[in-house]
Amino acid sequence: MKENLIRYLKEYGEKTFREVPFSEVDALVLAELSYLKMKGIVPGFGRSAGVGWSEVAGHPDVLQMFTDPLYGKQHKKVFELVASSRRYAKVRVNYYKEWSDEEQEAQFAAVTFLLGETSIFVSFRGTDETLLGWKEDFNMGYLKAIPSQRSALSYLKGAARYTKGRLILGGHSKGGNLAVYAAACAPEQVQARIQRVYSFDGPGFHKKFYAQRGFAAVQDRVCKIVPEQSTVGMVFANYGNYRVVQGYGAGMVQHDLMQWRIRGGKFVYLKEVRGRSRRKSMIFNTWVNSLSKRQIVLFVETLYGLLRSAQISNVSELLRKPFSVLRQMVQNFRKMDKGKKKMLFQIIKKLFEAAWKTL
Repeated sequence: MKENLIRYLKEYGEKTFREVPFSEVDALVLAELSYLKMKGIVPGFGRSAGVGWSEVAGHPDVLQMFTDPLYGKQHKKVFELVASSRRYAKVRVNYYKEWSDEEQEAQFAAVTFLLGETSIFVSFRGTDETLLGWKEDFNMGYLKAIPSQRSALSYLKGAARYTKGRLILGGHSKGGNLAVYAAACAPEQVQARIQRVYSFDGPGFHKKFYAQRGFAAVQDRVCKIVPEQSTVGMVFANYGNYRVVQGYGAGMVQHDLMQWRIRGGKFVYLKEVRGRSRRKSMIFNTWVNSLSKRQIVLFVETLYGLLRSAQISNVSELLRKPFSVLRQMVQNFRKMDKGKKKMLFQIIKKLFEAAWKTL
């Protein structure tokens, strides 16, 4: 069996937090659980004590939580191990919120895990399987704050209002970015309660963000962890304080939390990311910095439009028929006016120039 999250849950599931203190790996578990589709199963904001695992498992709509076409089985396995463990037996689940808006190009979800009377874990979901969610990620390239980041801040304020004690924030992929954003932009009285902020392979921010006073106030509590062949986590890598965990597989496969190596209840750390991963991030960041806002908007909107014109709405459809989608995108690209095509070729040319500069 791989030394990964599943093995950790099997080996440590019977050890309470008193026996083995809450760790980075536990934060990873709770970040993974944010992907469960809990609408109608876990209560939203209000004076609620939340629900226990037995209530969640016994809900008539429990199977809806595992409907992600790519990772549904994985999510179900993690949930079953957590729900049947001694380690997480007293954790209650509360304040679930999710929404998506085609017009605002936004996808957001978050949930709070009540670890005890004095500890709360706020977990932000990363990008889901929808094309809309990926479009919002691309918008990070030119928007000062995407809708999900503003929602994350609002959610954190709500969670702080209804709870007492220490706050731990975390998330995977975009969820990690949201956790850092919310912590950095939170009011001082909320920041004072934050104990730790975990970003698991979450993309970074533009340089101006790291110069903000709010980020300076929490930066010593931010823990960013990326796999050795990180791709997503190295986007906008303008802040070098992160740790590298050994991974299985190659490239984007390592973005999956199940591919991170865990031994003896801890991550297996390396000194730095692989050279190829560093080069990819340098190419991307150099390319984005060379583009004007107008060029970024044009590229993102065109790419999204071409994908939608191929009649797909989520990533699983793209993976299931990539050549059919590509063929349709090429056909629609040919129908564009010459002026737009010329600008797109200039943008792509800058990508090759960025790659040449990093040789």
